Amino acid sequence: MRFANPHFLWLLFALPALMGLMALRGWRRRRLLARFADSSLHPYLAPNFSPHLYRIKQMLLVAAAALLIIGGARPQWGYEERRIVSRGIDLLIAVDVSQSMLAQDYKPNRLARAKDLLQNILWELKGDRVGIIAFAGEAVIQCPLTIDYGMAKAALDTLDTNAVATPGTHIGAAIDAAIRAFDTAASGERVLILLTDGEDNEGQGVTMAEKAKAHKIRIHTIGIGTSEGMPIPVEGGSYKQDKEGRLVATKLDFATLSKIAEITGGQAIKANPEGIAELVPILSDIEKTVKTQQQDTVFRVYTERFAWFVIPALLLLCIEALMQCYVRREIPWRGSVLEQ
Repeated sequence: MRFANPHFLWLLFALPALMGLMALRGWRRRRLLARFADSSLHPYLAPNFSPHLYRIKQMLLVAAAALLIIGGARPQWGYEERRIVSRGIDLLIAVDVSQSMLAQDYKPNRLARAKDLLQNILWELKGDRVGIIAFAGEAVIQCPLTIDYGMAKAALDTLDTNAVATPGTHIGAAIDAAIRAFDTAASGERVLILLTDGEDNEGQGVTMAEKAKAHKIRIHTIGIGTSEGMPIPVEGGSYKQDKEGRLVATKLDFATLSKIAEITGGQAIKANPEGIAELVPILSDIEKTVKTQQQDTVFRVYTERFAWFVIPALLLLCIEALMQCYVRREIPWRGSVLEQ
């Protein structure tokens, strides 16, 4: 036997306290009656009260509570084995988390817009393994390749400009991290989606794209930002300045992103301020990609047995309720049986 919700079993330790409260209630009732009349008059003052039946009702309630607790813990025994074969592609999504992604040419900022697009990509995946890379001056794997989309969404929620310690924008590092992550994964179709403003401080994005092409990795790029340029917010409500005190503007470098996509056979698109229409070409390309077997999983489905405990508990409660409605007591002075 196993329990799907074993934490419910801790409630069993509360049953002794429940029994104690019931005993205290019965004792207080008897004491109260004793203060007002002799014990021989108790049947007339409280005709519905019988110490013997009261103890039986207590036992029924405690037993029902115990059975309901065990049922709530979802006891399971017996199982059947099921096999799931997932087919899809390996997809890595690299998100720029550099300070320039705080620019507000998208509301509330570029990074929030990138996370919104990533969220919509995750919603559209079916059977594909997905991983998330955060990059700035270096790249960090936030979520390794997995078919657990809940895990990927949890990693997405943690993305912010503090996710990577090294400042700057190193697109080449993101591509290199993807190449290494793909190399440790099963063979099959490999796709990398870059969400960034394209400002490559290290200038290695195009070079690493050639390396990605050699590894048969297709890169789609999504440009986040505008070509007009925007200041970069910093702590304190001001904006980033250069050594001469002038505002530093960050612009979308779509030319670099287009080159990276072109080299690897991917697509380059500019993100809109809202909506997901720009994702259609990329999602369509992913859908058309030949799916390969990613994982063959055998797992056990255990048989739920909670009804074996819940149904008897309900029956005990019904019996207790009937005892509450129909109590037989013999009244000595009349020598008869009255029904309440």
